[in-house]
Amino acid sequence: MADTPVFLDNDYCFACGTKNPFGLHLRFAVEGDAVTARFTPGPHLQGFAGVLHGGISSTVLDDVMNNLVTRTCGEIVVTATMETRFRQPVPVGRELVCEARLVERRGRFFRAEAQLRLADDEEVLVEGRCLMVLAEGLDTACG
Repeated sequence: MADTPVFLDNDYCFACGTKNPFGLHLRFAVEGDAVTARFTPGPHLQGFAGVLHGGISSTVLDDVMNNLVTRTCGEIVVTATMETRFRQPVPVGRELVCEARLVERRGRFFRAEAQLRLADDEEVLVEGRCLMVLAEGLDTACG
């Protein structure tokens, strides 16, 4: 059997790490029972011309939902499943806001929902739901 993985936060996370030169550098804010992140994606993150790649949208949703649990519950979790719905194309070069809220906690499991939209518009462009599980039994460390 393989050794238990170590989930070490070395600040190189693609989504939020400050040391990753290719990362998104997301910054989070706790607003009531929600966690939000604002960012402006550049053209290097597009799929089709002028449109944010769907994998990047999914990454942002996943990271904001994960940080929701860390910042509001004080728990380290990993994503077990995630469902993403793409409602409208997401433009590059415009400020976006992603907001996540906890839906349920049951034992070791957390369910959250998140929405991605333009910062100056309430229309939801991408939405996601996630089931996360506590990283208990795994060796976690902060670097």
